[in-house]
Amino acid sequence: MSAITIPKDSSKRSSHPSSETEDNHVKSPPNPRLRRASDVGGTLPSLAHRLRHNNSILTIALSEDRIYAGTQGGEILVYDLETYERRAVIKGHRGSVLGLYLCKDEGLLFSTAGDRITNAWNTKTFQRAYCLYSVYDIGDVFCVAYSTKLETVYLGAQNTSIQWYDLKEKDQRPLPKPRNHPLFREDPFFDSSGPGGVRTPRPAEDEVRPQHARGGQVLEIDKDNIHHYAHYGYVNCMILVKDIAFTLPGEEVLVSAGGDGVINVWRLGQGKGGAIQHLFSLDDGREEGHSILSLILDGTFLYSGRAGGEVNVWDLETRQLVRSLKAHRDDVMSICVGGGFLFSAAVTGYVRVSASTSMLIFRLILIVRDRNTIDNTSVRCASMLTKGASLLLASQHTKADLITSPVATTTQSQSGMSVIAF
Repeated sequence: MSAITIPKDSSKRSSHPSSETEDNHVKSPPNPRLRRASDVGGTLPSLAHRLRHNNSILTIALSEDRIYAGTQGGEILVYDLETYERRAVIKGHRGSVLGLYLCKDEGLLFSTAGDRITNAWNTKTFQRAYCLYSVYDIGDVFCVAYSTKLETVYLGAQNTSIQWYDLKEKDQRPLPKPRNHPLFREDPFFDSSGPGGVRTPRPAEDEVRPQHARGGQVLEIDKDNIHHYAHYGYVNCMILVKDIAFTLPGEEVLVSAGGDGVINVWRLGQGKGGAIQHLFSLDDGREEGHSILSLILDGTFLYSGRAGGEVNVWDLETRQLVRSLKAHRDDVMSICVGGGFLFSAAVTGYVRVSASTSMLIFRLILIVRDRNTIDNTSVRCASMLTKGASLLLASQHTKADLITSPVATTTQSQSGMSVIAF
């Protein structure tokens, strides 16, 4: 079962914090569309199902009928969303899987990892369709996005760059050079000469490919298809958005955020190969050290989760910061919105559920945490579903919990909303 904290009266401030952090939000009038769990027959969120794996789960992607989960061991787990049975285990990377992105037609699943490689998987056969890598030493690839309209892949990397590859040009590009592949490329640190000019030989298993990282077309990202210093810090997250105030109808833009605490908005397809062009930045002017770790868009409002437990709300029409919430005591790893609710998941292991009333005033509804988890178990990521009423929690302690939640069913707007959080 889950430990739930529900304020007795959301409109009154208590002398003690009602969550893992002091709730300093503005007092808001009661919303008749929202009801506490005690008002619906005393129903509280309860554990409905538990999924286990022997590695930490770091990222997820959702389709209409599947859950794709990337693990610290370089695997992608595939679960059936109806039965929760495991359909496949794709052993595709030599490093932790850090990012997953499912195409709109759900035909391709892109995965990025700490091995500097991006793979694209056929979601029907689970075979690799493409393998992309950069000629630069970019470090870990933290995030990926794919524009179906432009047929272009965008990658955010540890070396502060954003790179892209236009799949329409894959058959016209020169063949990749095997020596440029990260698997065979010499590392400037680990393969350098030690005292006396002696080099430590690589272990034999270092050049062994993962079981399923075979086949498909190998694609090399050209040196021209990179924007250096897209952020002054790691590029932690990115999303594609369209049909917002400053774009043409149907035009997509890329929104990225990183270790510098700045959100950058980029126009796509400017020049050869789907290149990016900087439009504007969203910056609250604070000092460095408040990284942005997660992004989500709801209408014209862009939500960002930051290191230190803060959630910011930006209006993309006015480009102004309209709300700042101290949601957690530590890093906000993931956020999602839907049905008038804001869900935030933190490295502390808590999921905070807040309700949006008028003028972007949020009030705390409940805090969800499994009593059986180890302290400081990190909740890594979250996504919204459009059916059921459940919350799936997974942590770095190798389990995923499905919790049925009455919160999603207590609103007349988008009733039957589900949440999946890792």
